[in-house]
Amino acid sequence: MMATLSAIQSVVEAYVSSVAPATLAFGFLTLVPWSSQEKPANVLASGAGGEVSLESIAQIVEQHDVVLIVSVYRTKMEKRGVVGVLNYLRTSHPDAIVFLVQLPDRFDTDLTKAYISELMARQDELYCFGADGVLMELAGDPEGLQHKLSLELQENAAIQQRVQAFANNANQGVPSARDLKIIEDEFRGLLWNDIPDMLMPGFAPLDERFLEDGNRVGDFWFVRPYSNHHHVLLAVTGQHEKVVIKVHDKRSVTDAKKVESIYQEFCLLTHILDHPHIIRCVGMLQSRCNVYLALQYGGDVCMEQVLLTHGGHRLSRDDALNCSAQVASALSYCHAQDVVHGQVSLRHVVVEMAWNRHICRLVDFSMAAHVPNSSTRKTLCGSLPCVAPETVLDEPYLPKPADCWSVGVLFLETACGQGSLEMSVQWRRGESLAYVAWKIIDFFSQAGCHAEAMTKMGNLLDGITMACLGAVLKPEPARRASASDMVKMLSTESTAHSEEMGFD
Repeated sequence: MMATLSAIQSVVEAYVSSVAPATLAFGFLTLVPWSSQEKPANVLASGAGGEVSLESIAQIVEQHDVVLIVSVYRTKMEKRGVVGVLNYLRTSHPDAIVFLVQLPDRFDTDLTKAYISELMARQDELYCFGADGVLMELAGDPEGLQHKLSLELQENAAIQQRVQAFANNANQGVPSARDLKIIEDEFRGLLWNDIPDMLMPGFAPLDERFLEDGNRVGDFWFVRPYSNHHHVLLAVTGQHEKVVIKVHDKRSVTDAKKVESIYQEFCLLTHILDHPHIIRCVGMLQSRCNVYLALQYGGDVCMEQVLLTHGGHRLSRDDALNCSAQVASALSYCHAQDVVHGQVSLRHVVVEMAWNRHICRLVDFSMAAHVPNSSTRKTLCGSLPCVAPETVLDEPYLPKPADCWSVGVLFLETACGQGSLEMSVQWRRGESLAYVAWKIIDFFSQAGCHAEAMTKMGNLLDGITMACLGAVLKPEPARRASASDMVKMLSTESTAHSEEMGFD
């Protein structure tokens, strides 16, 4: 990747020079110096140290209705410049309309999955800066820029109208049913049309023509509910191939974050993640009432249901090692791309039998996120028994070790019996998650905890199982084995090595 100042200058100048003459109604501000002598009249560039005079910013704001801050956002100078300019505009020119324009490192870069993921992570960071919008530009396209800006401005206008309508209704009393319907329609249009059109390439457009009833949607015929979830259905195609349809009722979605999570799962499972133990997405449909994700079929049951059919509610040691190794392999692949799952659990592992062997696949990436190694997260996701205790304590946590803890609990439950953790820690239903989390931390801080958890439901002590549990079920996230280490330890071919490693 190009990241030198001269390379960034080249990218920024090439882009701004290509679009600025055609968009004189907008002012451009670059956060790197302009290397050439000539620049378009509506462009303001920073000085050699990244500084921009407040008088110049005020002037460009007064001369143009919209200001576009253009940068690659790879250097401290650029990021510092964004924060400084936006802070100044918020206090001195609060009515100014400012958009951030994010560029790739270079326009001839191949848009690989990893690179697009990196750009999207950078865009996520930019949304925290408080501009009116963030545009990702992958080519110098004046018409495309005009179109994106037009949609962004329409969205902002719709939001302002909705706020004004609420304010007016608050002054006039209870709004009429007609007013509420107008506001609701505008809001739905913003959520499902405007935002996806502007920010979510590939999001399925509204199609009112495809057939949708209780028995089918498009080319998919429903068979029955799938894995005890009413919003997940087993279906077949016209070629009698099984698929799983995940249904999102648009009427239950009330904010853009949920739309983003649907889109994120679609992108991850369609374009970014490709692994034999991760379910793939094969299509997306949007009707007036629902959004549908069509997912690869991975078996009729989840791991939770599998355990209920086995004696002691557990698998044999080798089967448990094999299943957990498959999940760890999927997670290791995700972590290598800085993607975290966030809610690994018995319910989110679907199982198919092939040649008397359990084939496991990780599902439900609705809470997944792109998080680099050193970054923390504060999102509460996951559920007992597999949720990592630190994730529910209202403090930032490292999401990769949290994923690994969840796989460790999955192995405990499959090898030693479903309910092993609950019986060991002895929490009561109805206790707060935070209180249970502290009980889990306290339990695994004691000597002999792994042996106790392993034998709580009558399972026999086993050195291999002990080594694997001891490596990952540690209260301190930094001391846990990584997902790649877990693959080596859990693989039945490496059990002897696991014992030699002596984790406790």
